[in-house]
Amino acid sequence: MITPTRGPRILADLLADLEADAERAHQQRLTGRMGGPVTGLAPIDSALGGYLAEGLHILHGAPGTGKTALALQIAATCGAPALFVTAEMPPTELLRRIVARVTGVFLGRLKSGEFAPADVVALARKTIETVPYLAILDATTGPAPSVVDLQTSIESVRNLVARLGTPDAIEAAMMPCLMVIDSGHAWAAGLDMGGASEYDRLNAAIGGLHDLARMMGIPVLITAERSRAAMATGGQNAAAGTRTWEYRAETVLDLSPPDGDKNTLTPSGGERRLVLSIHKNRHGPPLPAGTSLDWHGALQRFRIR
Repeated sequence: MITPTRGPRILADLLADLEADAERAHQQRLTGRMGGPVTGLAPIDSALGGYLAEGLHILHGAPGTGKTALALQIAATCGAPALFVTAEMPPTELLRRIVARVTGVFLGRLKSGEFAPADVVALARKTIETVPYLAILDATTGPAPSVVDLQTSIESVRNLVARLGTPDAIEAAMMPCLMVIDSGHAWAAGLDMGGASEYDRLNAAIGGLHDLARMMGIPVLITAERSRAAMATGGQNAAAGTRTWEYRAETVLDLSPPDGDKNTLTPSGGERRLVLSIHKNRHGPPLPAGTSLDWHGALQRFRIR
């Protein structure tokens, strides 16, 4: 675990930091630039104060609600360098899912063999041009990357983006990076912690990510599994294993069918209606009523209804 080494400071010593924060916020307001990575879902970003702030952001939902797809869409469209740490799906599968969303080719067709390999690669190249700042770190095999490994990876992503050399890339590299952990439970289970219990692993893992986010000044979006008791109801305390999830989080996001209806489809039949709610929010009021989204599984796409 990375432990911040900050000593006590009297209020007068905080004035310079306060002024620097105010200057950044003022310039962002004047220029219209983002203060950090965004979700790309306007009502959610507005409720969060405009962007994902430094610290932990927890996204939970029942199985099949598209947590990974939503986290991947956010990482791909956040407007900043992003590192997606995958502890559940191999990187090639994630790339296919991004290709489906960007090109409008159904995911099943990309996996069916109907396209020649050169055509699949052409679709992927087209996709990569629209998602130049996203990197994927494979944590599906072997020991999971430690918090120190993740720190090094974030620095590498920022350097890789800066090396693209375009004015937009250089500006993006100066923004806070977004890191996504999918999922927090799977990543913690893969950490080299000897015979530690699941409870102790989760607490240590969450604490380490919290310290990393603070030290590097970045947001960390973590997908979390729900407890069995909260599988159908969701809510602020729904993440499985430990209440440290919500204690450490800046925000707790809940992805659920409306009113618990598991089969709500839009009239087109291709999209499923879901609600993204904010049950904890340190940067604005909670949004328990949520924002209605349409989820298209074949295209791996979420959009505002």
